[in-house]
Amino acid sequence: MSQTTVQNDQKIAFGSGKLEYSTDSGSTWTDLGAMRNIVFTESWEEVEVLSDNAGTIKSGIRNQVASIAGNLMEIDLAKLNSLRGGIDTYTADAGVSETLKSGGKSTQTPIQVKVTHTTEDGDIFRITLFKVTSVKGVEIAFQSDDADDPNMIPIELKGVKDVTLPVGEQLYEIYSELGESVAS
Repeated sequence: MSQTTVQNDQKIAFGSGKLEYSTDSGSTWTDLGAMRNIVFTESWEEVEVLSDNAGTIKSGIRNQVASIAGNLMEIDLAKLNSLRGGIDTYTADAGVSETLKSGGKSTQTPIQVKVTHTTEDGDIFRITLFKVTSVKGVEIAFQSDDADDPNMIPIELKGVKDVTLPVGEQLYEIYSELGESVAS
């Protein structure tokens, strides 16, 4: 038995999205290419101040963070280097090879990331995290030679508040055109 009906079927989205990163505060974006299992997550610690005799005095949150994770199907070392915020040394011999070396650097430069889902009608649903760093080291599970799946690199990018932005707008933005009427 149905408990309700669909209120606006244009607000229901199916499908994945394009994950991109920016190393220049959103001026230019680089597409990470083929991926699987892109997931956006927000979390925080709950804060509750209780009194002995008057119940809850204050409720709130602290340490609000957001993350975008997924599996890179294209093992592009230049892009991986950018996602990792400068903790690696990357070199390339154009058209021949690329090399990523790591170890000894400990400070990451934050980047921005966004995942954009575009519907068949061209409507956009996008999540942008303003200040992220990589929180997962490189992991490659090599598949068998006759496997249908490629080797992939799981990534996890954690966003923290960008305090240079206005309060209430420091962590992420969700933008949606789904179910909105087009201005004429």
